Amino acid sequence: MTRTTPPRPYDLPALFPALEQYAQAAVRLHPRRGEPTAVESSIGGPLLWPAKEAWPACGLEHEDCADEPHAYTLAWRAYLEDRDRREREGGLDWEVERRRAEELEERFAAEDAGIAPPLIPLAQLYFRDVPHLPWPDRYDLLQVLWCPRDHPDAETPYNPVFEVRWRRAESVETVLDAPPLPLVCNGDYVPNRCVLHPESVTEYPLTADLPAVLAGEIRAWEERIGNGTAYDWDASVAPGWKAAGYGGSWGIIDPYPVRCECGERQLPLLTASSGEFDGGTGGWRPVEEAGTEWEFADPVGVTIGRGYTLQLYYCPASEDHPNRTEMF
Repeated sequence: MTRTTPPRPYDLPALFPALEQYAQAAVRLHPRRGEPTAVESSIGGPLLWPAKEAWPACGLEHEDCADEPHAYTLAWRAYLEDRDRREREGGLDWEVERRRAEELEERFAAEDAGIAPPLIPLAQLYFRDVPHLPWPDRYDLLQVLWCPRDHPDAETPYNPVFEVRWRRAESVETVLDAPPLPLVCNGDYVPNRCVLHPESVTEYPLTADLPAVLAGEIRAWEERIGNGTAYDWDASVAPGWKAAGYGGSWGIIDPYPVRCECGERQLPLLTASSGEFDGGTGGWRPVEEAGTEWEFADPVGVTIGRGYTLQLYYCPASEDHPNRTEMF
């Protein structure tokens, strides 16, 4: 099913012609719960991974205060979905449900084995579905994995860490059927399996990342119309899971150019979000889902920090240069 962003309430290029030079294409991924296969684009779905290629593991130090058995995370989510279904079909005995939840927790126990834990799939993006990805002359598939635990010594501390693979799908002869799973995880970092409904949109930089004169004109316009979020929240940058574009609202630190070690400015590759929209960005909800309230607000089920966004960057000079991350 197609997902379509409603027309923005303000025509930014008409209001501010100088913005045209800063326009960037982004792809809203619109993940929705489903059962994708390895030959489809997905969030949290199976990867088209060569059987002969080693599965990546994380060698960094982990903070374990939020860890729980990975199998429990999956079983708990399945229980909640079943409970919600039963509640819709009739009343629940909440004392019985409490005992069921306690019994489920007691069934699972796992500790960090002290070895490098395997990563889990985060995103698989086929170029045929997701335009505007780099190097389409050499690749047609982007795979992103991450370690679903907190990392105190990572570039963006106390977050998952990413690993990227660029591929030609035709080069994968035999697909790995059963990749290894970690024993423990932070449940907030385990995505639900989602199919994608990609949509290309145009984004513009936030006012904090624009030249001072242009940013001042935009703020003065917002003051005149009595809407202090008209540009940043309502019109310039789409919320949710995305590829390319500008990313999201810098709310924790001030914007800065993300530089590669080679000196090149790195660009957004994938934006992992704590939801598709919130109370301030509900106007970005697809027209096909109008009136659905919060049903599709967080299909992936990932939470970054206190509801933030984690962005993965790439160096346009070479896919072999290290990727960088930032949380905002």
